[in-house]
Amino acid sequence: MKRRLAGLVLAACSLHAITIVENGKSAYTIVTASKPTPSEQRAAQELQRFLEEMSGARLPIVPDTKSVPGPKLLVGDSAAVKRLGVALPLAELGPEGFVLRTKAANVIIAGGRQRGTMYAATAFLEHLGCRWFSTEVSVIPKRPTIRIDTLDVTEKPAFEYREPFFTEAFDKDWAARNRANGAHSKLDASTGGKLEYYPFVHSFYELLPPEKYFAAHPEYYSMIDGKRRFERGQLCLTNEHVLRIATERVEEWIKQHPEATIYSVSQNDWEGWCECDRCRQAEAEEGGKHIGPVLRFVNAVAERIEKRHPDKLIDTLAYWYTEEPPAQVRPRRNVRIRLCPIGICTSHSFGTCPRSAYFLKNLKAWSGITNQLYIWHYNTNFSHYLLPFPDFDELAADIPLYKERGVVGLFM
Repeated sequence: MKRRLAGLVLAACSLHAITIVENGKSAYTIVTASKPTPSEQRAAQELQRFLEEMSGARLPIVPDTKSVPGPKLLVGDSAAVKRLGVALPLAELGPEGFVLRTKAANVIIAGGRQRGTMYAATAFLEHLGCRWFSTEVSVIPKRPTIRIDTLDVTEKPAFEYREPFFTEAFDKDWAARNRANGAHSKLDASTGGKLEYYPFVHSFYELLPPEKYFAAHPEYYSMIDGKRRFERGQLCLTNEHVLRIATERVEEWIKQHPEATIYSVSQNDWEGWCECDRCRQAEAEEGGKHIGPVLRFVNAVAERIEKRHPDKLIDTLAYWYTEEPPAQVRPRRNVRIRLCPIGICTSHSFGTCPRSAYFLKNLKAWSGITNQLYIWHYNTNFSHYLLPFPDFDELAADIPLYKERGVVGLFM
């Protein structure tokens, strides 16, 4: 059973205060563009729903093709906004940035057409005191009179990819209201879609299934202790036939899953890197780093994919034995490195804990060779999932640090 936590937020009264609802009644109309995107339509509906839940006043929603008297909540860029003489910096805001502005008695709630206007509506409701903590617990203040002061807010997400990976965050409404856009959330066209992966991670054996290739071509797989094997192994990343087959497989994935924006070409979730002469040579040329042949291989796949699919991205992991960056090779424009700090201390900020010093060094080095760095940050105890995990202070310190170091995507 869903429940609301009652709360009260008082708006300061001033000479510039705007009264949107007074004693449960409102003269305002919610105005959208003549052809709103699905997420812009959702933004209008969210405003209508929660303003009514707060105050009892149900504001009508109309397109800007209709002439309506009185003050307006202008949702999205529209002819009605332009008639007010307001130019919105939508090109600078991208698909998810937004503005909240007041002009006379009107309120402009608008942003990028993919998700920006939807996020603007959420930010406006948050300004009024609304919060969505879980799928069952939210704060929707009861306010028969709603006043706001002058607004002039411009926001753009700090990270292009934002995925909190826990069950409640998969809920479409929770994810949309908390501005998450990751692959596992049940976001759809009504919420502006999401950043989709296919497959998500650890994909080497999806690229070249051992049951299909190993018997005839053991050379496609890791040489470990002098023998080719696939059990807890990887791929031989310097084999030209492995590159050809992997590229063809990614092409198949793009055809089968065109909705995805990122395709994973990433190591299996164990060790077992290839020790053949060519792979060892590639490692030696990259400062003895295991990531060397991995990133060379991923770049080669990405270069071939880019020719036919310039809008698609290739993702790989800097994880476990590949955390340290290479000496020479650099990620291509269409490659995302997902750095996985699996050995950090999550009780203290990186800058204060000696255990995390190695990761700060890696983070600085990676951010020096790519401006498209993603992070896979750990928020759980793999030995006991139900134990408390007191990492709030660490997160508060290190998420800004990620931004400062040029990280553009977070998977938590």
